[in-house]
Amino acid sequence: MHKLIVTGGAGFIGSNFVREMLSRYPTYKIVVLDAMTYAGNKENLASVWSNPNFSFVEGDIRDKDVVGSLAKEADAIINFAAESHVDRSILNPGEFIQTDVAGVWVLLEAARVNKHERFLHVSTDEVYGWIPSGTFKEGDPLEPNSPYSASKAGGEMMVRAYHHTYGLPTIVTRGSNTYGPYQYPEKLIPLFVTNLLEDKPVPVYGDGMQVRDWMYVSDHSRGIDVALHHGTAGEIYNVGGGNERPNIEVTKLILYLKRLLTRRTNCVSSISALGF
Repeated sequence: MHKLIVTGGAGFIGSNFVREMLSRYPTYKIVVLDAMTYAGNKENLASVWSNPNFSFVEGDIRDKDVVGSLAKEADAIINFAAESHVDRSILNPGEFIQTDVAGVWVLLEAARVNKHERFLHVSTDEVYGWIPSGTFKEGDPLEPNSPYSASKAGGEMMVRAYHHTYGLPTIVTRGSNTYGPYQYPEKLIPLFVTNLLEDKPVPVYGDGMQVRDWMYVSDHSRGIDVALHHGTAGEIYNVGGGNERPNIEVTKLILYLKRLLTRRTNCVSSISALGF
């Protein structure tokens, strides 16, 4: 694999992956395909824009003509493109189904027709649903609880079908809660940091005891890289940080750092640990 299409590459995790791949594999050619919705930002790719092995196409993964044209010149597709916020999925589930299921089918079909060496689909651990204790394993049943997680599960089923029906060499990764630079401020950490910098309240749901596994974005990118190059076709890989914390604990940490900043205490190293 030397010619990659990275869909959703102007988004948070996708842009980090692109930057790291171009640094780690200087002979690779990467085309980013991004529809530039609210979460996409070309500035996320500013550091690689002049790289001769990088190119950018503004377009939708549901557009068969655009996807088909790019796929003819590529060896693999890595799909980050998705509608990806639970609250937004509750308000407009149709958009999630169109992008996360129908869009994935368009990409899979292009990869199949052009005999790609790899199709990697970036999914989420939210497809598992919820368990009272313990951790999820790749073989656990999928029990999505929101239109977002259901649409991601639907996309995964299309990936599975294309591997078993057509022999397409697919990989699925299921990442846990990811945070870090360039993240759109709708997720917990960037939203709370942004709100506090503007002296606004932070909206903790319920008692805040919802537990998530937190992972820094560059760790997530490296996990996807390993799965892409060393994973077995047809397999699913959880990519986690091994750092489970309830939302209220993360919130209290952010509030503590805000108080340190207010007192003008030197806490640059602490803020860096959060990726901001």
